[in-house]
Amino acid sequence: MSTRILTAIVTLPLLFLLVLGGTRYAADSLAQSLAPPLPPPEGGERGIPILMYHKVNPDPRTGGLGLRVPPQKFARQMEYLAGHGFHTVSLTDVVDHFQKGKPLPPRPVVITFDDGYLDNYTYAFPILKKYGFTATIFVVANTVGKTNVFDAKIQPVNKMAGWRELKEMADYGITIGAHTLDHPCLTQIPLEEARHQIKESKALLEAHLGRPVEVFCYPYGKYNHELARVVRESGYRAAVTTGQGLAGPGDDPFTLKRVRVKGSYDLQKFITELVKHYYSSRAHTNGRQVLFSGQTGKTPPRCGIISSR
Repeated sequence: MSTRILTAIVTLPLLFLLVLGGTRYAADSLAQSLAPPLPPPEGGERGIPILMYHKVNPDPRTGGLGLRVPPQKFARQMEYLAGHGFHTVSLTDVVDHFQKGKPLPPRPVVITFDDGYLDNYTYAFPILKKYGFTATIFVVANTVGKTNVFDAKIQPVNKMAGWRELKEMADYGITIGAHTLDHPCLTQIPLEEARHQIKESKALLEAHLGRPVEVFCYPYGKYNHELARVVRESGYRAAVTTGQGLAGPGDDPFTLKRVRVKGSYDLQKFITELVKHYYSSRAHTNGRQVLFSGQTGKTPPRCGIISSR
C-alpha cells in the first residue's frame, strides 16, 4: 500500500471530525447570537432560574421529548451554562439567600429533576460531574429501584434509580428531595392522605439515605394554600411547582417557580427560555401568594401528566 493511500486513510477521518466539530461550533455560535443577551453577572438579584428536567435519555422508547432530553442536548446545555459563568446552587441556598442574605456566586442556577429516573444517574450525573455541577432530584419514594407505576398506563415503562445510585449521587453533592410516596395529585385526595404522602416520603428517604431531606416537589405541579402549609409543617424548607418563572426575593419558598426544559429545544430555544425570565416584568411575585401554579384565584386545572410531546 502506497504512502499516499495510507496518509489518506489516516487524515480523511480526522478532517471529517474537524468539519463536524466546526459545524457544531458554528451552530452553537449562531444559536447564542440569535438568543437574547444574558444580563450582567450578579448573585441572584434579578431572580434565580430553577431548571426543570425529568428524563435524560437517548432512547425514544422511554418517552417523548416533553419529558425526555437527549444526553447530547443536555451536555450542550450544561456546557453553555459553564461557559457563561453560571454556578449551580441548592434550593436551600436560594432560600437562605433571600431570607438571610447568604451570598451566592455570580449567575446562580438550580438544576432539578422530577421523579427519580435511573437515567438521571446513567446519563445526567456524568455530565454534571464533568462541569462540577450539582442538582436536585425529587424522588417518588415508593418507586425507588422499581418502575414508574404512577404513570405507566400513559407513559412507557421506565426504570427508577435505586438506593445505591441515590446514595452515590448524594455523596457527591446531589440533593435528594421528596416527590411524595406514590405521586398522587395532592389537590384531589383528602388532606390527611396528602399529609401522609408528604411526611412519610421524607421519613422514608431520610431513613435510607441517612441525611436530611429538606426540599419537596408537588406532583403535577398542583398545590394550594393548605398543602403548602402541610409541606412547611412537615419540616421541609422549600418546595417547587411547575409554574414558569424565576425564584425571586418576595416569593413564598414553598411555591417556587421553575423554568421547564423540553427535549425538543435546540440550544437557541434553551437559551431563550432561560434568559427571557430575567427581563420579564412577571419574574417576581413580590410576595403575592399564588394559589395554583400558573394561576391566581382561579379553579385549579385538572391533574394530569405534563405533556410528553
